[in-house]
Amino acid sequence: MVALQVIINFSRPGKGITQYIEGLVDDNPVSLKTLTQISPDFSLKWCKENWWLNGYIPHGRLISSVVKYLFYKEWFSVMELLDPQGEHLGYYVDVDTSISKSDGEYYLTDLFLDLWVAPDGAYIELDREEFEDSFQSGLITPDQQKKANHVIEILKRRIVNGEFQNMLH
Repeated sequence: MVALQVIINFSRPGKGITQYIEGLVDDNPVSLKTLTQISPDFSLKWCKENWWLNGYIPHGRLISSVVKYLFYKEWFSVMELLDPQGEHLGYYVDVDTSISKSDGEYYLTDLFLDLWVAPDGAYIELDREEFEDSFQSGLITPDQQKKANHVIEILKRRIVNGEFQNMLH
């Protein structure tokens, strides 16, 4: 049996649109949940170039699957990384517009701010400079800048008080 797939159009202002084709897990009024299996070769390359290099996951641990949570009313999306045994490696959180669906495809726009949330709940804010530059250069609007700053602060509070992880499971 072939699993249903969805197409996600992820727009990065100034950098175009990337299309992701992912396995559908659930699509309900709150969120879209997808699952993508990662090949060992791609995982090794991806880990070397990003996850190990930046110290987000321990050197030697590989990613075998990615679960994404994309929300219809929240201005962020979450990518959960899992190892071959299904162990949680962390969450990469993108501050972005809420998703919309049109003609069977999904759309959202990146607002540049990100968070890395480690398995122990510690978090690191990422890309603040890129976010500020995108506003200064007009790639995001004043309303988007204000919303993104508000969302990142709410996310930090939700992580600290345990609400964030509960939203996903």
